[in-house]
This record gives sequence, structure tokens and C-alpha cells, in this order.
Amino acid sequence: MLAGVSQVDITPALGLPLRCWAARSARAKAARDPLVAQALVVQDESDRLAAIVAVDLPHVGRGLTDAVRGKAWANLGIPEHALLLNASHTHGGPPLNLGGGVTWTTEDPEYATYAAVLPEVVYGAVYGAFHALRPARIASGSGRLEGVSVNRVRHADPVDDSVQVIRVDTDAGEPLAILTSFACHGTCMAGHVPDWNADFAAPLRNHVTRELGATCLFLQGCAGDVAPWDFWMGNPSPRPHSYGNRDELGTRLGAEVVRVASELRATVNAARVVTTSTRLALRRRQLPFPDAELDTIERQLRNQADETYPELWAPHVHTVNSAQLFPLPYQRGAVGMYRNMRQRRDEPLQAEVQAMALGDAAIVANPFELFNGPGLRIRTGSLASGATLVLGYSNDYLGYFPRTEDFQEIAEVPLEEILDQDRYRWAYGMTNTHVQPGEVERLVEASIAALREVS
Repeated sequence: MLAGVSQVDITPALGLPLRCWAARSARAKAARDPLVAQALVVQDESDRLAAIVAVDLPHVGRGLTDAVRGKAWANLGIPEHALLLNASHTHGGPPLNLGGGVTWTTEDPEYATYAAVLPEVVYGAVYGAFHALRPARIASGSGRLEGVSVNRVRHADPVDDSVQVIRVDTDAGEPLAILTSFACHGTCMAGHVPDWNADFAAPLRNHVTRELGATCLFLQGCAGDVAPWDFWMGNPSPRPHSYGNRDELGTRLGAEVVRVASELRATVNAARVVTTSTRLALRRRQLPFPDAELDTIERQLRNQADETYPELWAPHVHTVNSAQLFPLPYQRGAVGMYRNMRQRRDEPLQAEVQAMALGDAAIVANPFELFNGPGLRIRTGSLASGATLVLGYSNDYLGYFPRTEDFQEIAEVPLEEILDQDRYRWAYGMTNTHVQPGEVERLVEASIAALREVS
């Protein structure tokens, strides 16, 4: 087996507007951490190639994925189905459209130059990793980290707190790369700072690299309903957003990754590399709201005076209550999203389900903010003898994907009530899903089938 790793800086220019929350108006005055794109390229003894790319972005789009895959295939011979692009989902990065299947937020026109060169820069990480290929060994395992994440929809419910780890060593036994996945929104930081930042992925990577001397790639799991610490929707007294709390989460996660990785022995140097990818056409959500009601509420919201947002959030503003304190932009955004759903109601969502086997480990990826319960079900269907990484936020962006039973709780609620942030903010991820109820079962089944195929 051969493996190579590379990292490039993708930090946007200072002076660009920070977004990721509707009530955020500051511009970037500093970069607390470099935002990075990291690539691991592997090749087995049958010359089968695969690439895993981790990027510090809120999400990726199909346009970015297709561009990077096209260049990697044309120039390096990496099959398009064998390149995986995963976003860390940091809310300290630039929210770009990137040709996504669902527009998460309106892309600011000032991002145009940055977005245009981004595919070339991300491809550069793959290029560097390919040309750094060297004899390598691989092993994998898993651990747990309790107490640093919470179900933000139902805070009393458990979450997937597993820590999946893949260790890649040089042939001499020195750590070369550590891949790890964990399910948690990148929202430790919010609108209180005018910084580009990689959220908890930065202290996680720094800790692992400092302890093991290897490049650490963080891959985001199924975090649709999982938030840091006690950041559940409506919590009256959550931990503050601070770099101290961010760094504590990242460092504790890093310590668990180091513990698991240190116990692994990467002795197999003839590991298989197997990849597969399929497209799943999922039914788009059929709204119960009549057009006349949408028209009336859209007109009412448009006629309301725009609020003036402070450059930086006051200490009492938090991600658990920002929508209640500043409801108008969230309501306008929701109505615009429903309009888009109505216009495209007969157009299926094209969801890529991608799987890889790397030695004893397996990876399966989807383009949703999938709730953690279905993610756990997917993992239980894996046949891998080592770690199984179940990833969301991969290769495209198709929005939130709750469980069917979650969606049923709001399916018949009138539009005016759904838009009431005091009453239904807790259901975020259910109120704004683009997928028809029941389709989550098809995604789970397709993901398990893909895992078993590569095994």
C-alpha cells in the first residue's frame, strides 16, 4: 500500500463579509486559524487509487466536487467515484453555493473571486498528496467522548458520541496521517468575533499533530441534530461562545483520538482500497401550505422594516436564541426556501451515496445534514472489522434530513406557527428539510448496501 498526505491554505481574504447566521453583519478582520484543505491519497497493490479531502467550509457543493474530481481523474488517474470531499461544517468559514443541490444561504457576491479559484486550490491538495505517495500501513479503531455534545432538538435524548479513527503509518512505523470523524455542528463560535476560524477542528488537529507528529484530517459525521456542549435550542443558560470553550472541546476530542490511535498497530501493508458510488433519487418535500398563504405571509414579511444588527453579537445573544431575538431574517429565509421547494416539487433530489474500504476500515458518505440516529443505524450495518466512518456534508449539500418520526411532529403545523421562532425554533432541521417524509429509510438502506459492497 502507498499513501500520501498534503495540506493547503484556503483562508479567504480579510475584509469579506462573515455570514452563516442571518443576523450577522461583521466583516472578517482576522483569521484565528488558517482554514485548510487536506488530502489523503491511497493506492493498493492492484493500483486502485482513492482520495479523501477534508475542507474547512460550512458545506461543499456538487460544482466544487465535480471540478476537483474532473481534474484528479484527468491528471492523476483517480476515478471520480473514488474521490470524497467532506466539509467540516465550520460556521467560521465562508458560506458558498458551489453548485450545491440545495442553496443553504444566499452567496454574497463578494465571494465570487474566492469561489472561482477554490476548485484549483483544493485540487492542489490532492495533487500534492498524490505526488507524496510512499509505502504505508493502515489500522483503525474507535472510542467515545461523552459530555461535549448534545441533541439540540431533544436535549434529553442521546447522541452519537463515538470517535472513529484511521491511522496511516509510514512503512517504518511512523505516523503519517490520522483520519477521525465525530458528529457535532461547528458552532462553538458565533457572531461575537470578526474572525475566520475552523471551530473545534483547529484545536483537535493541533493536539493530534503535536502529540503524534502526523497530519490530522477531521471528517464531519451526521450532525444534523447535534450541537456542541449544551447548545440545545431554547436552553436559557448555555455555555458561552468562547475560544476557551471551543479549544476545550477540540482538545478533549483530540486527546481521545490520540488515545485510540496510540493503541493501534498499523502492521498491514497490503491493505485493499475499494470504492463505490451511486446516485439515489429522493422525493422532494411536498408542502401542505397553499400558495395563497405563502403569498400573504411573504408580503407581510417583506413590508416589515429591516432590523439593524450590531457588528458583533452581545453576550446574551447565542445560537440557542438568536432566531428568537432576530426572527425576521430567519422567517424571510424560510419562506424563500418554501418557495423554492414548491417550484421544484416534481424534481427529485439527487443524493450521492459513496463508500470506501481502506484496509479494515470503511467510510460511507452522504450530502445531508443527517440526524445522528439514522447515522448510527447505518454504522450498525457495516461489515468492516475496524472503524466505520459515517459522514454527512459530503460531495454536495442537500440540507437537513431528520428521522420520519421527527418530521411527523411538525408535518401538519400551519405555516404561520412554523415561522414563529419562539414556538418552533426547537424543530430546526425538521421545519426546513427538503426531503419527503419516509425517504430516510431509503438513504439508510442504500448506505448499508454500499458499505457491504465495498466489504
